[in-house]
Amino acid sequence: MPVVAVGISQRELGPRDFSDFALADAQVMPCLKSLQASELVEESVILSTCARTEIFAAVTSFHAGIDEIIATMASALGSPRSKIAEVAHVYYDAGATHHLFRLAGGLESQILGESEIIGQVKRAFVKAHELGATGPALEKLFQRALEVGKRVRSETTISRGVTSSAYAATELLVKVRPALSRALVVGAGEIGAKVTQALVDRGVEVHLANRTEMRGERVAGELGAISVPFEFALANLGDYDAALFATGSTSYLVEKEAVVGLVAREIVGRELVLVDLGMPRNIDPQLSELGSVSLLDLDAVYSFLDEQMDLRRSQVAVAEEIIEAEVAEFSSRAAHAASLTPTISAFYQMAENIKLAELARFRSKFEGLDPGQLRAVEALAGGIVAKVLHQPVTRLKETNVERAEKLAEALSFLFDL
Repeated sequence: MPVVAVGISQRELGPRDFSDFALADAQVMPCLKSLQASELVEESVILSTCARTEIFAAVTSFHAGIDEIIATMASALGSPRSKIAEVAHVYYDAGATHHLFRLAGGLESQILGESEIIGQVKRAFVKAHELGATGPALEKLFQRALEVGKRVRSETTISRGVTSSAYAATELLVKVRPALSRALVVGAGEIGAKVTQALVDRGVEVHLANRTEMRGERVAGELGAISVPFEFALANLGDYDAALFATGSTSYLVEKEAVVGLVAREIVGRELVLVDLGMPRNIDPQLSELGSVSLLDLDAVYSFLDEQMDLRRSQVAVAEEIIEAEVAEFSSRAAHAASLTPTISAFYQMAENIKLAELARFRSKFEGLDPGQLRAVEALAGGIVAKVLHQPVTRLKETNVERAEKLAEALSFLFDL
């Protein structure tokens, strides 16, 4: 069954705004359910980050499956299908494996070698798995991708230094406002929590606001910040040296008109520093036109980090070698498993036929059993067959390719498969 990857990333869009293609957290589960309902998609995982929307899927038909995924993505984003098809990349089988391994290794990130992506890949898989959207193909692929991501980071220096957009944003903010002592963070998700931690570590007093107040209070308590009501915080931006936004809101939390009034009322002669880490954007980009406002966004964070990339770039070739070797091994194992499938299936079918024949032969002796007892006998027979087959089949799958081929031939000969 083909495995494909269909996605859109900020890197590929260039100057175009990625927010038009960003899936909010609340949209991921409905999108997964829509894919599950399709006869063309057997398994699926959606990776949605601040700069990337990716759908990995096992499909029953390559071209029709791709069309179905793009249509589902377009529907979830509220965009014409042609707009998605124009910018989406498509990878197939080994190409999809290579792409996911590069993602987990941090080679496809805006910030080369970033540390956040491996956690995002894991959470995307877990979410799909809990929904029942994954199966053997994607389970093996994602488990291996996570191992590859860890190997790249342990065997290279590609993640040395600041590799998180959250910590990079903090570094940039301190550069813009050196006397930072009191900050507001809006959003208690992954990025918001990391920004809060980075600021607290610097000795900054952090007020954390979140729409779900209970979560905001919990995260603030864990990180040494102060939880404040969401609406109160938005209405009092002028009380802070800086305000950072990292939510999944699909509409602007800070409008230009509101800030114009705020500047006029409260902070005349003092620059308002706002940092927008949201995707889609949390802050109206027109605020950058106001002379009394300093607006930093993800592009500014990535530009700031670009100066520090030389050491990491020197490790790309080493990381690529690791990934190429891992892709080759994974693909070889997949091909090996596929070549064994007919023999293993025939082995199981032979055992199942024997089980059914023996149960039928002794059916007359079971006449005194009630339905529950009969099911117990059938379960016992099935359990014995499964236990007998488990060890040889496991050994066959785990052994090297050359030896497995010989063992498969011997198995076929011995049991006349």
